[in-house]
Amino acid sequence: MRYTYKVRELTPHTEDSVDVGEVKEMQAMSFKKLQRKLDSKKKYFIEYKNKKNNHISKTIEGRNNG
Repeated sequence: MRYTYKVRELTPHTEDSVDVGEVKEMQAMSFKKLQRKLDSKKKYFIEYKNKKNNHISKTIEGRNNG
């Protein structure tokens, strides 16, 4: 089963605020596999629905593949 994730890149604007980038839809088999596709030096805001159809939003960083 493939899930569709709405991914937005977060870039720091000032110390207290963050700019949110455009929505990019990505597909992956799981959340961990999506995390491996993302750059480990950047932060992202992710929205998706899990298999129980609950809406989830998270702020994450990418993961190193090593």
